Amino acid sequence: MSTSTIAPPAAPPVAPAEKTDLARTTTLDPRGLTAFLVIAFAFSWGVWWAGSTFLPGGDPMPAVIAGSFGPAIAAVIVTLFTQGLSGVGALFRRYSPRRRGWRGWLGALSVTALITAAIAASGMVPVYLDEATIDLDALRAAAALAPVNFIVIALAGGGNEELGWRGFALPRLQGALSPVAANTVLGGIWAVWHAPLFSMPGTLQADMYFPAYALLCVGLTLVLGFVFNVTRGGVLLAVLAHAAINVISGLKGAAVGDPAGLGEVVLVSLVALFLMVATRGRLGTPRAGR
Repeated sequence: MSTSTIAPPAAPPVAPAEKTDLARTTTLDPRGLTAFLVIAFAFSWGVWWAGSTFLPGGDPMPAVIAGSFGPAIAAVIVTLFTQGLSGVGALFRRYSPRRRGWRGWLGALSVTALITAAIAASGMVPVYLDEATIDLDALRAAAALAPVNFIVIALAGGGNEELGWRGFALPRLQGALSPVAANTVLGGIWAVWHAPLFSMPGTLQADMYFPAYALLCVGLTLVLGFVFNVTRGGVLLAVLAHAAINVISGLKGAAVGDPAGLGEVVLVSLVALFLMVATRGRLGTPRAGR
């Protein structure tokens, strides 16, 4: 009598887990976040302190611009030590517009238009209340320089910060906190990072009230966080949105002399609240399982 053994069917091959694309993710392990903050603050505050100490009474803008590269420099240094050259390459690929999704682009551009419209509209609040009048000559002069200012701001007047704040810090904060909490914390950090500028005559912050500015930073961070998330971790549109926000704020300040008043804080906060409600707190991050 012969016996035979029927072998069980071979298990199907297990597909390897898809490797995370570090240039297109909105959440990362928080490792390195503390070192990033220490380096960013030390570099920026050190440069700003040196500028105000050794160039008293002079134009503060060279020191302000040089110090504003602190977050980007910190992002590159910490990424190099924690992820190597490949990680640095992925960090800079966040600038790439490829594979961000047309819906992401549309959403980011729509929200950028909404937030800039809100800032522009806030300039009409003091006019409506008879607390200010529109300086048409100043507005025309500022508008003529707006295209150049947009490019300068994108490269070295705010947009240069995005590699650090959105490209490095935000994914790591969102890896530990909910999107709303992560962006709120980052907004507070962003406001405190600007603190030395409030004591430097000639800066925009020197004419602002810090609590209002801090609220404005949180609201704008929630908006920029949505732009980053909805474009799958893209930094390019965050840079463009940041530059557009700064340009419109400058035009409003030139027109009515109100760089960051209560009206702007309220309207920016309403836009941020709208995004939180409309996205159910996800702020553009993918749903679980997607």
